[in-house]
Amino acid sequence: MSAKQHPRVHVRSDLCRDCQACLLSCSLYHEGECSPGLARLRVRKDMARYEFTISICRQCRRPKCLEACPVGAMRLDERGVVLIDDGLCTHCGECAAACPFGAIFQHEASGRILKCDLCAGRAEGPLCTALCPVGALTLAPHGGEG
Repeated sequence: MSAKQHPRVHVRSDLCRDCQACLLSCSLYHEGECSPGLARLRVRKDMARYEFTISICRQCRRPKCLEACPVGAMRLDERGVVLIDDGLCTHCGECAAACPFGAIFQHEASGRILKCDLCAGRAEGPLCTALCPVGALTLAPHGGEG
């Protein structure tokens, strides 16, 4: 997939079975530990219906989160992916509040802002898409929304 295709993770929540492979691999890749709370995505559960909803950054073409950041801690990389500069981020949460998809998270203990960066620096692409056993997460060109 070329940079011009503006990649994102395509989500099929209807396929998700809450195995947590995505959450654990994401936190392990980014933080060096398996902790769902440190993942850059979330799986919301409705156990009465056995339904799961996956929230992950959609890599918007016109990111409201980037515009909302008062200190310029967010930037677009060459792929069109919004990255957070942890050194500049003040953890104010304005980006999370601006996200129309609820896909930016503030870690409770540290206050750090977490969002998907498509595993920036990993040549093979996002680890969650590689390890999802049911295909609920796949790497795809941007579909146009956001």
